[in-house]
Amino acid sequence: MGRWVASFFIFVRGILMGIADSVPGVSGGTVAMIVGIYERLVNAISSFGMEFLSLLLKRKWKDAFQHADMGFLLTLLFGIAVGLGAFSIIMTELLQNHIPVTFGAFMGMILASVVILFRQIRKKDFASGAAMVVGAIFAWWVTTMNPIAGQDDSLLYIFMCGAVAICAMILPGISGSYILLILGEYHHIIHRVKDLAHFRTTFPDFLTLCVFGVGCVLGLLSFSRVLKYLLKNHHSITLSVLTGFMAGSLNCLWPFQQQVDGKFIRLGMNAFSGQTQICALCAFLAGLVGVLVLEQIASFLANPTDKARNSGK
Repeated sequence: MGRWVASFFIFVRGILMGIADSVPGVSGGTVAMIVGIYERLVNAISSFGMEFLSLLLKRKWKDAFQHADMGFLLTLLFGIAVGLGAFSIIMTELLQNHIPVTFGAFMGMILASVVILFRQIRKKDFASGAAMVVGAIFAWWVTTMNPIAGQDDSLLYIFMCGAVAICAMILPGISGSYILLILGEYHHIIHRVKDLAHFRTTFPDFLTLCVFGVGCVLGLLSFSRVLKYLLKNHHSITLSVLTGFMAGSLNCLWPFQQQVDGKFIRLGMNAFSGQTQICALCAFLAGLVGVLVLEQIASFLANPTDKARNSGK
């Protein structure tokens, strides 16, 4: 029973990650940090290497399964697929007609996540502080970039977009969806995912999603090894940079924006009604408090193995 309960909560965490990855400006890696599975996720993904392949060739299926923490990964990936597919159906509506409330909620979530991640930095010194500032400046710069005009829609470009975006998706604070927005492919991909969820996809669109998925897989397998090395050998500096990423990404989640031709235009609060301002503020507070409560629940539910993994023991 305990194993089924643990799997259920991993599935729920995957759903939350999928929802986050469908929103420009929000990273699934941020959610993984909040719910306490980030380092386990990075370690599991990076385990797909020569040792894993060797176990498969020797037909040691059980050992290979355990080596890659496949039970955890498959359950999480199923949750991500459910969250991404379900939420992509309503994301277009939210981004077109409810931007202040939507971005207000996610801005509160990211701010709470910055606090949570900052508490996890073991060694708070000048080097960590400098790394945090560099991370914040870099993320801020990324969020000020304009979408690429006249981008190439070839399968090779789609593949490259997947490889780049997935690296951002696993990084707390840098949104893979926002990277796709910059690369000019966010709306194309999200509409294809929505059509697939409605079982009305075409073969060219399905092929595009497959190529995009292959790019994501290869990019993820490569980048996860870099992250694993950094977390193992430079834990505090790495977490400091990630904290900076999250703080800098708040720039693109300013609630009072309008979407024009796929681009979000920042406006002043006075451009919106008082009711909208109040709703955005309430959404911000709900997101802030919700994440802090979620972090406490995740800490309570984490089993001893998860706690040891996340503490680096």
